[in-house]
Amino acid sequence: MELPGSDYFYNLAELSVTFVGFSTVAIVLRQTFGGEMSRLDILITRIFIQLGFIVVAGAMLPPLLFFFDWPLVLIWRTASIAAAIPTFLFAVTYPARRYAASGVPTPVFIWIDLVILVAATLVLFCNALGFGFEPGAGPHAAGLTMILFLAGFGYLQALNTLLAHHLNSSDKS
Repeated sequence: MELPGSDYFYNLAELSVTFVGFSTVAIVLRQTFGGEMSRLDILITRIFIQLGFIVVAGAMLPPLLFFFDWPLVLIWRTASIAAAIPTFLFAVTYPARRYAASGVPTPVFIWIDLVILVAATLVLFCNALGFGFEPGAGPHAAGLTMILFLAGFGYLQALNTLLAHHLNSSDKS
């Protein structure tokens, strides 16, 4: 017998690892443009790596727990809470970490991203607690997929900001 949804979770983990690798391109782009990595650039790069690996761990934990013959409900509860806690901590600490790195308040569009990230976290918490629906593969997969999609969208936002900053710096020289 195979864990329900295991193919989806393996594919999600693979996509997330690919995203983590691709997101490090920002480091190469920044250095290619001749700039040093600022504290904000380093933070931005780190956040995509962190979110990507939260998704990887969240996707790989259910099949791992299944090997130990855990009951399915316990697998989904454990995997969801294990993904929800670091994601929630990430979301609530990000504005302070960003301010420490940049010295400027968190932009509105990032606050919107954080609200969506907290919504994904709530899906995972609800799955862990059995609140609103029976704990299962669907809500766990939905929460992780939301995190990965948001990380991808956030990466595009950060890349646009990085490129705009470079173009503005080039125009001034």
